[in-house]
Amino acid sequence: MIAPEPTHPFPWRICAAAALFTLLMVAAAVAANIFTISGNGKLPLMVPGLLALGWLIWEAMRLARAVPGSAIARYIGRVVPLMIANVVTVVAAITIQREWHPAGVWAVLVALLPAPPLIGFIWAMGRLLVEESDEYLRMVHARRALIAAGFMLVITTVWGLLEGSGLAPHAPAYAAFILWNLGLLLAPILPGGRA
Repeated sequence: MIAPEPTHPFPWRICAAAALFTLLMVAAAVAANIFTISGNGKLPLMVPGLLALGWLIWEAMRLARAVPGSAIARYIGRVVPLMIANVVTVVAAITIQREWHPAGVWAVLVALLPAPPLIGFIWAMGRLLVEESDEYLRMVHARRALIAAGFMLVITTVWGLLEGSGLAPHAPAYAAFILWNLGLLLAPILPGGRA
């Protein structure tokens, strides 16, 4: 008799917090665009999203405490500081660009300020795959990363074709990273990404 695959509880609260964070930050950007709010005037619009980020961090740390010493706990321990660093560097870069108008090399450095935390996210996912000792969980994490990559590629390809035809507005290249993370969020609810 073949043993059934192990099941792991789905982290609904983490996914809900991540979805709420994403929704609120997108809503803040849309509201700023509709009401033509610029500069630091956008920061108050980000407060609800940042509160949702706080909830997301809380839930992630709660999960890490539930499975101490595991690969996922170490992953969370890496990702939480990266999330905080990402928010800080994005706000810092926007503020520096708007207030001080750097030029030349300084402008490039300020523009790239948010890049290290984002690159760190990708590194953390790679470390999770390397450190996960449970082969089944490693396969689940790998599947979810592939689903996220596929999701990102489909959306960016379709959007790029529409944009190239003048049927969609320009989307910044870093939106691909946001889509990849959204794909990671959606992957566990898709058949191939369930644990």
